[in-house]
Amino acid sequence: MLLGRFEEAWRESERIAQRGGPDPHRLWDGLPFAGKRVIIRCLHGFGDAIQFVRYARLVRREARRVIVQTHPQLVSLFRGIPFVDEVITWDAGPGVRSVDWDQQIEIMELPRAFGTTLASIPAEIPYIKVAERYRERTRRALGPKRRPRIGLLWESGEWNEARNVPFEELRPILESAPADFYSFQRGSGRNALAASEFAGRVHDLSGDSPDVAHFAADLLYMDLLITVDTMAAHLAGALARPVWVLLPFEADWRWMLDRMDTPWYPTMRLFRQRVRENWRWPVRQVLRELEEFVEGAVTQALTA
Repeated sequence: MLLGRFEEAWRESERIAQRGGPDPHRLWDGLPFAGKRVIIRCLHGFGDAIQFVRYARLVRREARRVIVQTHPQLVSLFRGIPFVDEVITWDAGPGVRSVDWDQQIEIMELPRAFGTTLASIPAEIPYIKVAERYRERTRRALGPKRRPRIGLLWESGEWNEARNVPFEELRPILESAPADFYSFQRGSGRNALAASEFAGRVHDLSGDSPDVAHFAADLLYMDLLITVDTMAAHLAGALARPVWVLLPFEADWRWMLDRMDTPWYPTMRLFRQRVRENWRWPVRQVLRELEEFVEGAVTQALTA
């Protein structure tokens, strides 16, 4: 998967399945979806759910009905997906009882179910729509746009700290770009901003709402998001927003190797560490690209 040789991964999965031992992580029975009521269960992280919910479109072309069961924080967001019939969470609605569906599949089984290759990744974007009530709230909160808006997120959490960029490493970006910066950072990472000289210059949009639809609405009004590998990267990509992702030396399989782009998200750019724990090179690359990006955003605004 890391090498992008998905076909080999699926063949290996088939060999494992043929050994006859039940896979406790597999919900799909391997049968076609045609004419069935299919429930897609999102049992991994938020980013995984957002990345792979695109496959619901392919399921819906065959199935009679598609239900997505996901985290409570994603329900409102996923109700903006036009090819999903119903969105529920763990303890509500159809899906709790097996009589409510004919077939189930865990969301990360979907690439294998459709035999995905690099050439066949369903990359139509945006595949998530944000309800107008969330958009209106963001428009009021942000007010008139004066300069290009750039969102920032520098920590993904504690479970994989190799992904986190120390806030101080972003100093060159904050000092150089003629833009308005907005922080989407939650958790302990907010403290670094609060304690820095940039506290009054970077607008805090992290908010306290658990509803990811609010986050999505804010992203729609950013010209660019610069983020580490976290849910925000997938959300921006799914919304077709420009997003630049800072990746550690040993990145997740979905970003593969050596690429500066990704077939999963056409509007995404990847900036990779060359040396473990050293963010200087990718930050310098961002700086080089950012000047041109901001200039282009200003020109576009003036000619709009």
